[in-house]
Amino acid sequence: MSGPRHGYEIIQFLDTALGSIWHVGTSQLYVLLKRLEGHNLLRSSVEIQDTRPSKRIFSLTSGGKKVFMDWLKSPTEHVRDLRIEFLGKIFFFHCLSLGGGSELIKAQVQVLKQMKERIQQKQKKEKDPFNKLVFGFKMVTVEACLQWLIKQAKPFIREVHDQG
Repeated sequence: MSGPRHGYEIIQFLDTALGSIWHVGTSQLYVLLKRLEGHNLLRSSVEIQDTRPSKRIFSLTSGGKKVFMDWLKSPTEHVRDLRIEFLGKIFFFHCLSLGGGSELIKAQVQVLKQMKERIQQKQKKEKDPFNKLVFGFKMVTVEACLQWLIKQAKPFIREVHDQG
């Protein structure tokens, strides 16, 4: 989103900016870049350098930008994905100074509230003590995520939006 980059620059960016939540191996990145190019979400060109080996430069296509923005603005559907995917989304709202982060937070809160209701219903019906314990764990996890969204993510996004 911030402009054309070659693979090594992308790896450096991911390690520096998102290393605390995401790890993408070099070979994994190149496989993904090739797949994204195959789906016309990226395009690449070779940049010839006089004293160094040529390098492939990747750019997002307009379709790639649309897919990225659609992903960015959609809530994460599973609690297990909040730690990586949702934090990544918050990072990109921050890093790219994009609007719409507050709407994402609201949508994510709604998804978690719906999860909480479903878990409560299942927990009430459950007879097995271990499964009741599992539902209790899920309930506490969802409640903690809701608290974090409201107490920390929401003010962070508001602060980012006010600066942008």
